[in-house]
Amino acid sequence: MHFLALGQDPKLMEAQGCLHTIGGIGPIFGYSLGSLCASLYVDIGLVNQDSVTITPQDSRWVGAWWLGYVVSGLLTLLAALPLWFLPKSLPENPQTSKAYHPSNEHKQTLSITEIAKDFWPSIKHLFTSGIYILHLICSVLAFNAFVISITYTPKYLEQQFGQSASKTNFLIGVMSIPPLVLGMFLSGWIMKRFKLGLLGSARLMFFTSVTSLVCIIPYFALSCENIDVAGITVPYQRTFEVQDVSHDLLTSCNAGCPDFLWDPVCGQNGVTYISPCHAGCNSTLGTRQNMTFHGCTCIQSWGLTSGNSSAVLGQCSRESSCTKMFYIYLALQSLAFFVYCLGTVPFFLISLRIVDPMLKSLSMGIFLLVLRVFGGIPAPICFGALIDTTCLKWGQNKSGERGACRMYDIETFRYLFLGLVSSLQAFSYTLLWIFTTQIKKKVQYDEKMSKDIELQYPMLRDPEQENNIK
Repeated sequence: MHFLALGQDPKLMEAQGCLHTIGGIGPIFGYSLGSLCASLYVDIGLVNQDSVTITPQDSRWVGAWWLGYVVSGLLTLLAALPLWFLPKSLPENPQTSKAYHPSNEHKQTLSITEIAKDFWPSIKHLFTSGIYILHLICSVLAFNAFVISITYTPKYLEQQFGQSASKTNFLIGVMSIPPLVLGMFLSGWIMKRFKLGLLGSARLMFFTSVTSLVCIIPYFALSCENIDVAGITVPYQRTFEVQDVSHDLLTSCNAGCPDFLWDPVCGQNGVTYISPCHAGCNSTLGTRQNMTFHGCTCIQSWGLTSGNSSAVLGQCSRESSCTKMFYIYLALQSLAFFVYCLGTVPFFLISLRIVDPMLKSLSMGIFLLVLRVFGGIPAPICFGALIDTTCLKWGQNKSGERGACRMYDIETFRYLFLGLVSSLQAFSYTLLWIFTTQIKKKVQYDEKMSKDIELQYPMLRDPEQENNIK
């Protein structure tokens, strides 16, 4: 009967909702700070910002990533100061302490050997519980999808919709985090208002998870095409198709240019060239970001007969519809986050209710350890390697080794990113459905056992326990 004996404290549910809500405020500040840092060039104080010819939209732009660590580190130190003034132990109510712990008067300090004596039997008890293991696997798969989404969504939006890192981080914080926080708060309120038991919590978590998965299906239709880059996505001439990208960077109009350059310019024909040299330009006008290039012979090969074919610094802009789809994507993401977070409090309460009350602390420790090790570490590493396979143009560092990716095949990137995340979620929610059915069977069994005991021993009936099976 211990499976249903934990009860459901409304104050605990409300506290869980408020706790997760307050914890969600931090990412708003974090994304805002990241947006500010990404808009500043990395070498603050060492380089004249006016002399920088690239913009935050350029793939070579490196924001002041280190500044975020400095600011957050100082704020962490300030937050730690009040903790120094806390007492060594909190005062206890003598009456409450004796009522719940009558043996406190004769309390003895246990040795490490005595504490560790029951450790392995407790571990064995946890890992032989099928419901606990099933819940653990579901959580690991869902957490993998969550970590991939959180880690690579900014990069995905930058590549897919041509947005800068600064703008992307800011809008993610402004549009996605508030719905997430609201969902966490309402999650605790729903649990308190409807007094959901173990089965009701599992059903709520399954419903919110599947609904959030449905919300991300339209992501696949929100896409932009790769920009036209001569020698990479389009040929230098209009008369043939690109067969081998690595051999099409050089042609007769730009013979002799080093193929590792990446200093993109936009030709007046609407095609991006990876450098002025690759556009065949032979003269310049203006300085810094206002610099223009003229006499570009490769641009003339596209049918422009003007003898002064020109190009300007930077990649050519994407179609205007990309910006519109970018905001639609963020709106759908906000809706998906809100719906998914309605199951936050049930998720944590279920983790406590499916184990023996004496093993709650150990089960949560094992649960969080497995979640971080198998969900938080391998997912970003493996998916980062998969992203590298979609690179169309690699940069080169000063030592001649491969550097950062300058351009991705965004169509392959889209299907890889969205397909992997949605597949992990779908597999996780399938197991969650099986988990919910097992919970239902267990609740029905315990309910039957409870009624049998009540018939034999009517005086043992506990009215509060009936709420746990709803």
